[in-house]
Order: sequence, then structure tokens, then C-alpha cells
Amino acid sequence: MKNIYKFVVVLILMALVVGCTAPAPAPEPEPAKTEEPAPPAEDKPTEEVTEAPATEAPKEPIIIGSIQDLTGTASEAGKANAWGAEYAVKVINEQGGINGRMLEIITLDCKNDLNEGINAYRKLVDEEKVSAIIGPPLSNPASGWVDLSEEDEMPIVGHFMDEVVTTNPETGEVYPYMFLAEPGCASQSDAMAKYALEDLKLTKFATLYNTGNAFAKAHAIPFMDYVREHGGEVVAEETFTWADTDYSAQALKIANAAPEAVFLSDYVVQATTAYDALRDAGFEGVILGANTLSLPFANLVKNPVHDVYFLQNYDMLNKDQPCYDLHQAYMEDQKSEYPKANTAFGWDAVHVLVDAMKKAADPTNGPEVRDLLEKTTELPICHGNITIDPATHRPNNLGMFIADYDENNQIRILKYVLP
Repeated sequence: MKNIYKFVVVLILMALVVGCTAPAPAPEPEPAKTEEPAPPAEDKPTEEVTEAPATEAPKEPIIIGSIQDLTGTASEAGKANAWGAEYAVKVINEQGGINGRMLEIITLDCKNDLNEGINAYRKLVDEEKVSAIIGPPLSNPASGWVDLSEEDEMPIVGHFMDEVVTTNPETGEVYPYMFLAEPGCASQSDAMAKYALEDLKLTKFATLYNTGNAFAKAHAIPFMDYVREHGGEVVAEETFTWADTDYSAQALKIANAAPEAVFLSDYVVQATTAYDALRDAGFEGVILGANTLSLPFANLVKNPVHDVYFLQNYDMLNKDQPCYDLHQAYMEDQKSEYPKANTAFGWDAVHVLVDAMKKAADPTNGPEVRDLLEKTTELPICHGNITIDPATHRPNNLGMFIADYDENNQIRILKYVLP
């Protein structure tokens, strides 16, 4: 019993102990942390979202035409003329073109023929839609554009030296859209006659020229006029036509008249035939000539070259002269042994035209470009600083070089002559 009693007492005591022990209070929840407000963001400049600029559409090119003799009787010079014009366009485009617009040049062949020249003109104007034309150093085909250029308001700049291509021979009025970029035939012939009279001290002269060649006739007649007006004498005036290939009869008449000098003013092919005919006829005096007696003349004649004096627009072998590099570039590109003046003819004509176009509000506007061409003043070109006389559309301030050949048939510049 005692044992049971003790067991009961133990149970009671254990129950009391458990009942008197309070349960541990649950931990109070920590107060919720309140985040401090973030400091206000610094005011940053709003970045402007700019769209990439739209690519500007390329400007329309300015198309010009070039009419040259590429296959006719003056193709030796015509091809060089075409090369010079095209090379000028290339360089101008590399320099930014005409106020950001590129130039495009289209070259057509006139075959040194009036009708072919008109056909080429019509194709350039009607089909190719050119804004201006670079003309050849040929007066015959260029004469067919006088009226057309006015009707179409088409500026034409070239080296057609016969004055009747730029001014009306009957009225003296200027043809509005025809412009010459070198001295005219009369101006050049005056320079040669002046040199012959004053420097060579010659007094008796003869001429041999093609009456069908406007270039030749426009040189020969002013030459004779200058000689007579300045105390000289013309003892013989002989002529031939395009159909003639033998000038021996004319040459014999000249030799019998015993002039001191004979003036030849035709293209190189006819000048070669004339020179050989004169030497074969026994004439041993001085031969005077237009710039067509430059190379390759000395390499084409069969008689020895001596006492030959001729006009030159440029001193092409002098490193200190304008456009020396141009002639070197031509010779390298064309594998030529000698420079050609016509390379610079094409170059000069393009630069005269482009100078006016750059000043125009609309370089494709014919009347505006024409008006600006008339105001060309002291523009540097290969020939010098050109000023266009608005009364004639020809330069009024350019002279010519006089040249001859040395013992190796190389060109030698002698003097610069103002007419």
C-alpha cells in the first residue's frame, strides 16, 4: 500500500509542477520595416531621340555633248580634242562637279562634214537632252549650228576659228550661242604675218590653200591683207579643192613667182601635200603655217624639214607652262611620242563652259549660261587667262606662240606674239 501511495503522490506532484509552469510567450513580431523613400532622382537632361538623316538622293547629272572629228580628214586632231574634253570632265567630277552635280559627256563624230555635224547636233539635243555642247576645232561643221543653237538656246563652246561661226559676216552681229575659246583665224594669221615681216624681215609672200576649207580660207585671206597693209607684197595666190590630191601645178607657179615665203593654212594632210609639192617644184624658201604644221607634220612629209615656222597655241614641252601635266597625261594614256595641242583645246573649252555653269542658278538653263559666258573674264586656261569679248564671243586678249623644228624635227618655241 505504501508503495502505491508513494506512486500517487509522485504523480500529483508532477502534475502540479507542469500546471504551475507558464508557457513561454510567443515572440512578438518585429514591426514591419518601412523603407525610407528613395532620394529624388537627379534631374537629367532628356536625351533627344533624333532619327538618322535620310540619305540625300544623288543629284541629276548635267549632260553635255562633244562633237569632234573622230574618223574624217581631221581625225588626227579630233581624237585628241575629244580626249581633252573627256579628261577635263573626269577631273572636274573628281573635284566635286558643278556645285555638287556630276558632269556627263557624250562624244559624237562629225567626220569633218557639215551634214554629219548637223546630225550629231540633233541627236545630242533631241535624244540625249544635253545642256550645252563642246564644239570641234573645225569651222565647216560648226557653221551648221549657228541658227540651230539660237533656236534651241544651246550654248556651244569650241575652237572653230573662222570668225563667221561666231559673228555674222554681213552685219557683224554676234551669234548669241556660239563661243570661241581661242584666238580667231584672223588674229592668228596677223600674229604670223607680223612675225614674218618684223622678225624674219621678209617682204614677198605667196599662199597655197583649199578654198573649200573655211579654216584655211579664213587664215589665208587675213594673212594677205595684213602683209599688204604693212608694206609687204603678195606675189602669188594659188588654191585647190577637197577633191584635189596633186598640187604640183600650183606649186610650180608659186616657185616661178619667187616669193621669200609661202603661207600654208590647211589641215595637216593637205599641208603635207602642199609642202612636198613646193619642195619638189624647187622652192627652197621659208614655209609659214597655221598650227596644223605642228607634229606630226614633220614626220609625214617626204622632203627634209627646214625653214618652217608655224603657230602654236601652247608651249607644250615647257614644265613651267600651264597644262604641261595635261599633255604628259595624254602622251602616257595614248602612248603618244609627242603632245598635241588639241588635247588642251578640249580641256580649255570645257573649263570655259563649266566656269559659266558654276555661276548659274540653273546650270542647265541655256540663256543664263550664255549670259555668263559673255562675262568670262581672266579665266585661267591652258592658253592663258581668257576674256571673252561680248561683242564677238571671241577672246580679245590672247596671243600665239611662233615655233619651228630643230635638227631632230622636235618643236622649238621661238616667241610669243600678240597680233
